[in-house]
Amino acid sequence: MKRGLILLTAFALLFTAPLLAQESDASEAPIQIVKYSDYQCPACKYFVSIEEQLKEEYGDQLSLTTKHFPLNMHEYAQLASRAAEAARQQGKYQEMHDMIFTGQEQWARGNAEAMFIGYARSLDLDVEQFREDMNSAEMQRIVMEDKREGLNLGVNSTPTFFINGQKLEQNPRTYQQFKSIVDQMLEQ
Repeated sequence: MKRGLILLTAFALLFTAPLLAQESDASEAPIQIVKYSDYQCPACKYFVSIEEQLKEEYGDQLSLTTKHFPLNMHEYAQLASRAAEAARQQGKYQEMHDMIFTGQEQWARGNAEAMFIGYARSLDLDVEQFREDMNSAEMQRIVMEDKREGLNLGVNSTPTFFINGQKLEQNPRTYQQFKSIVDQMLEQ
């Protein structure tokens, strides 16, 4: 019995630790936004500036967690997600995340891996470690765990947002529309 409990605990930690690690902005904020995103998705890139405005406006009242949901139709989306996670291993997730979205039009045409390595170099990462991590089974597992979680929650397109556990059935088109939703949630 005791051995079974130990194995169950170890199993739970093994499979939940990566999820906890990815919640870079997780907190006790009253507004918890989870975004399922694809780095090669133009709409996901569009929402980055809105997310930044929301973070600036609401500060500690808002937590934003990005989850990977690379779409099969986007040839380099999964690689981009692994690159972001590889940068996280060296403490530079947000910087890599921003560079990947900023350079989306260039790397989406091809030569994505070389471009991500160039980004790693410009961030002063250990490039060999970054390359090894980016192509590792562990980074693949982290990305696919996010995607499986999204599929289980009914995610079928990107970006998909959840606010305080509620899926937005239609994405707001502007910052003001998103702000209105957040304000309504804060009033509850």
